Amino acid sequence: MGMATAADFTINGASKTLQTLSTGEKGTILAGSSLTNGDEKVAITISGDNATLNNFGTILQTGTGRAIRDNTGVKNLTINNATGAVMQTADADVIQMNKAKAGVTLNNSGSMISLNASAGGAQAVDFGSMTSGANVINNLAGGLLKATDADAVRTGVNGVVNNSGKIQSNITKADGKGSDGIDAQNASGLQVFNLSGGVIEGGRHGITGAQVDTATLFALNVSNSAGATIRGLNGSGINVDGFNSKQLATIVNYGTITGQGITGDGDGIDVDGLVDISNSGTIRSINAFSAVADGVAFSEGISVGGGRISNSGLIEGLVSAGNTNAVGRGITLAGNDLAAGGREGLYADATITNLSGGVIRGQSDSGIVVVGAASGHTVTIYNNSGASIFGGGALNAAILGNADNTVIVSGGIINGASSGKAIALGSGKNSVTITGGAVSGSIDGGSGSQNTLTITAGAGNSFAYAGAISNFSKVEIQSGNVTFSGVSSYSGTTELSGGMLTLDGAQRLSASSVLVLNGGTLRLTNAGTQGQAFASLSLSGDSSVLLGGSSLTFGGLGAIVSGKTLTFTEAASGVYAFRLLGDYSADTSFLALLGATHINGGGATYAYDGTYTTVLAAVPEPGTYAMLVAGLGLMAVMARRRRTKV
Repeated sequence: MGMATAADFTINGASKTLQTLSTGEKGTILAGSSLTNGDEKVAITISGDNATLNNFGTILQTGTGRAIRDNTGVKNLTINNATGAVMQTADADVIQMNKAKAGVTLNNSGSMISLNASAGGAQAVDFGSMTSGANVINNLAGGLLKATDADAVRTGVNGVVNNSGKIQSNITKADGKGSDGIDAQNASGLQVFNLSGGVIEGGRHGITGAQVDTATLFALNVSNSAGATIRGLNGSGINVDGFNSKQLATIVNYGTITGQGITGDGDGIDVDGLVDISNSGTIRSINAFSAVADGVAFSEGISVGGGRISNSGLIEGLVSAGNTNAVGRGITLAGNDLAAGGREGLYADATITNLSGGVIRGQSDSGIVVVGAASGHTVTIYNNSGASIFGGGALNAAILGNADNTVIVSGGIINGASSGKAIALGSGKNSVTITGGAVSGSIDGGSGSQNTLTITAGAGNSFAYAGAISNFSKVEIQSGNVTFSGVSSYSGTTELSGGMLTLDGAQRLSASSVLVLNGGTLRLTNAGTQGQAFASLSLSGDSSVLLGGSSLTFGGLGAIVSGKTLTFTEAASGVYAFRLLGDYSADTSFLALLGATHINGGGATYAYDGTYTTVLAAVPEPGTYAMLVAGLGLMAVMARRRRTKV
């Protein structure tokens, strides 16, 4: 083997002479030429700052040594591997920067391949030791960075990867270690820009990294352009291991990010800490696997411990055909697994905004699920007009909550038809606001005692709901034409403060619900003569009721605000408009209500039948009839005169 030289060098032809680049020196392997080495030594050693290596040919290491290595901490090293050029090692890193303060820029348009015969963890690019120097990898269109049974690329602290080519790790051996496309390891500050046409593929994860301990900050930034792909073949598209809120992954996706579990878990994005995700592309988990004895596996489009997710694309969890021990979820919000089973709670508030055109889907489980212990944090879900959240399977709701407080605002589609459950919340203080769209399946406010459902469809707009509403302390209609045709069981307050609520059918709301009329309109259709029952009636704003030939029954009388009117129309002849359980003949609030009540354009009267105080239209006195007939006759004469006037 030839001795290493220390000067500018140019290789023209086939060479086996080891090379060294010192300060300011330049080395070149010309097209069609090669540098080959077959032992444990480094083919090209970098020993000085501001050196440049240009490869237009082949650097081939057939032994156990590296192709290129810096072991001194050089600065401003530039390595150019041109289109058609090859750097390949048999059982070592292609290039390694082995000092903390090194600095390097790698421009690759050719191929850099680590065959890693012993599966000992040899990378195509290993910058993992770098902690303070500039660290840039430009894998250009047509470029290939590839390792077998190892990570393709390891980046140091604040490393930057710009990829328009292919970064690939594949697994061929059962004990293949790492095998991620890009592995930041514990080095914070990685920035990955996967540009159009770029592919980052891991035999395990596409991109990964991890907090070193609970006290250390860890940050990772990934931008995946339209036409770019990040995928994990037996793991997650992006996986970040961690412990708490000191970890933040910022991800902007316009392309495709997929994960797949063949022998274990596989998520589109799996971040144990916090995230800031903006998705306009596709984030998908294809499958997950676990042995039956280990319980059900979860194939999750996204699984995170808190933070922000904004979606105008597709987020979904799928399960491969024939896999009966896994379910597909769209988004899981939870902390880490607990040794004793279950999950930790969230590490921070979580906000999901599903924008117009956005779809969040669980193929066989929830579209969005919050699990784990109570954390004291709040989950907020905005499902905007034109957006959709789909649940799948027969068990869980499209949106499933836990013990944390949950806020849902939806003007889009929430579809839980497969399980019959659209929203099922937990024991926190929960609020659901519907501004439009459609909801398929039941709406369950959870076991907390302060849950509210508000429907504000907007003036002139309609919202129809055929499911069951349960476990709300208050259901308020604020605006729009709202129709309930399902049978609901909540026992709280039903308040009409604006708009119209149509109850289509008999007993659509629980008889234990309190009715508060505060400016809206209640309409009964297809309700039969017995109509709808409520626990009590309160009047706090001018309100109206369209009876549709039916009637209302109240178990008692609540607050009646002086000066407010209650107008009934469509009352059937001879049928009471409403009734109160008990004798209210001497009740001052009832008498005040009676004076403010109008039925079919006239006044109201009452009677006590021994069980109920019934209120119905007042019958005009005989003198009133005479005046009415005379008035009608006078109007007819005047009309005839107008018709005959010349």
